[in-house]
Amino acid sequence: MKSIVVPKFNIAGRSFELSVPSSKSIANRALILAALTNGTTRLRGDFEAEDIQLMIGGLKKMGIRVISGVRGIKIINDLGWRKNTKNVKLFLGNSGTSIRFLTSLMCFRSGNTVLTGKPRMLERPIADLVDALRQAGAKIEYLGRPGYPPLRVIGQGCLKGGRVAIKADTSSQFLSSLILVSSACEKPIRFSVAGKRISKPYIDMTKAMTKKWRPGSEFVVEGDASAAVYWWALGFLHDCTITVKNIPKNSIQGDVKFLNVLKTLRALPAVPTLRTFDMNDMPDAALMLMAIAPFMKFPIRIMNVGSLRVKETDRIEAMATELRKVGVKVKTGRDWIEIHPLAHLKGGIIRMRTYDDHRIAMSMAILGTRLGNFEILDPDCVKKTYPGFWKKLKAFNKKPRR
Repeated sequence: MKSIVVPKFNIAGRSFELSVPSSKSIANRALILAALTNGTTRLRGDFEAEDIQLMIGGLKKMGIRVISGVRGIKIINDLGWRKNTKNVKLFLGNSGTSIRFLTSLMCFRSGNTVLTGKPRMLERPIADLVDALRQAGAKIEYLGRPGYPPLRVIGQGCLKGGRVAIKADTSSQFLSSLILVSSACEKPIRFSVAGKRISKPYIDMTKAMTKKWRPGSEFVVEGDASAAVYWWALGFLHDCTITVKNIPKNSIQGDVKFLNVLKTLRALPAVPTLRTFDMNDMPDAALMLMAIAPFMKFPIRIMNVGSLRVKETDRIEAMATELRKVGVKVKTGRDWIEIHPLAHLKGGIIRMRTYDDHRIAMSMAILGTRLGNFEILDPDCVKKTYPGFWKKLKAFNKKPRR
């Protein structure tokens, strides 16, 4: 298996600036909106992330023209795909965003669509979305275990809409998926949301984008705050300044609030009192906080992150397992993880599994820059959202030119 060894960094006091890939959360929402828009839409940004490419591949397979260029992509759409009676199969890897958003979109095709993915995708629940779509008039079949992909969407060429009850306590993407297609339904969807809403900033993002979407417009996709989290954490751990240039101050992404988490950590007194952080709104960034926690002078409990158990892997248990390899004391619960300060580092090279999970790989790599001799197994999994991550990380540790 391929691996990368992360050395110990010596970058204290230095200043850096960089750009990160375009937000896959914004890009994939824009692609769904473009698919429902008659005319040409231009998206400006960097769309090499695997999650975005899987979404683009899905649109192309439906018959929508997507043209890639130097500055971004152009979507040419006459809505003819809705009348296409051809049966289509979409393989969506491990992209939860793609399968959840495209399941709703496929309800507007006239042909049948099968949606499937990697083995882990077939273990990720989707029943809440399917139940809601059925209330709106969709015909969807489970092709394996009930409640999980693969799915077959029976083509009707439309979705009736109307009143829909949906749960939002497993994934915000279920609700976002319905919001994105609501305006194309015969009747707008009227939502009744049950349970605690997780990742609320992503729902707010969806609402904001649908509200300001204009046919024929050029849409600039800002940098991915979930990717910037790793560089902000790197700066925090090494007491250096790292500026991410392509995330605006008025960003609509919830993970920009990770900067507030770092600010809080800096301000806390170095006393061994348990500190609690509710990361319900930032579950992706929670992994980076887990990787920072061993270097604090106090234990940290990260709460309300039960959704991490149904991501690309069970992220709570995976992070607990890998942190223990370093010598960190870790406790876990259904929706929380408690991490204690690192007292004694285990010697030798430490080999970290990534579980085919991009966020585990990147979070643990940043941790490794403080320890050195840190081997990351299967590093290519970062291609899901950040293909250039390892090149960027290596560049930080280069000696400055005199």
